[in-house]
Amino acid sequence: MNIELEQLEHLVAFDKYKTLSNAAKQLHLSQPILSRSMQKLEEGLEVTLFDRTKNKITFNKTGLLAVEYAKRILDDSNNMKMQLKEFDRKQHTFSIGSCAPAPNTFLSQKAARLYTDKTISNEIRDMDILLNGLKDHTYTVIIMPYDIDNDEIGSIPFFDEKLFFSLPPDHPLANKKSIALKEMDGGKMLLMSNIGFWNKMHKETMPHTKFLVQQDRGVFYDLIELSSLPSFTSDFTMKYDGIPKNRVIIPIQDQAARATFYCWYLKENEKLLSSFLYTINAWFIYTDKIINMFKAIKMKWIPLFKYPNKEIHFL
Repeated sequence: MNIELEQLEHLVAFDKYKTLSNAAKQLHLSQPILSRSMQKLEEGLEVTLFDRTKNKITFNKTGLLAVEYAKRILDDSNNMKMQLKEFDRKQHTFSIGSCAPAPNTFLSQKAARLYTDKTISNEIRDMDILLNGLKDHTYTVIIMPYDIDNDEIGSIPFFDEKLFFSLPPDHPLANKKSIALKEMDGGKMLLMSNIGFWNKMHKETMPHTKFLVQQDRGVFYDLIELSSLPSFTSDFTMKYDGIPKNRVIIPIQDQAARATFYCWYLKENEKLLSSFLYTINAWFIYTDKIINMFKAIKMKWIPLFKYPNKEIHFL
């Protein structure tokens, strides 16, 4: 039995458009070519699919059953193509899903250096979506703000981030050494969009504040420089973007303004990811040791290394 997918497509088209002429027109074929395709399909199946009269051709009961099978086979064929393409894409893609922008940037940079033969993709999503995406292999790894103890999922810490208030010099609290979130609650503040789980934290800890959310990063920084509205920044942001002009940077007292981020991965992929996991965890441990060393000898602030994930203000 020799059957081609194209013949099944012709069969389904004939069922949909009811006549050979209409089906041929939609398929951009001549009617004789379509008619011959139907005959070859009958020969391949070794059954008769149509009742033929002088000026008309219609399905018989066997033909109607053949149409149902043809639809299933074509659906399976299309699904097979999609699944194989997606599988092939994943073989050549290192996909990162993150709950926040800073660790997403950091981890993407590390992955790009290690996996030079792969495309690095990343996105910021809600944490429930990230977890489901890890389980169904949408993501190679995900970034979460807490650890996990799970038989299927492993995690390692790799990144710390601290938030700060960015205030205009004439702000009533600009002279304080540190500020609690509740002290700033109320009034208006500038806030970047797409900041992941930080967005929920801001709204929960400062429920009376009206956040003016900005989509464009350039506009956001222009408003910071030109307006008197408070905003947030972080140690990571200041490392890469610098301290905003005409601003006073004040540490935030609350633990909610600090996060240790973990790289979650499927344990079934642990061997394949071993070099990557070792690299980011070793970096995290190394920077911790350096910072603790300087704190122990009570050294002043020293820009010794350019850490993307550690605040190095020592008092």
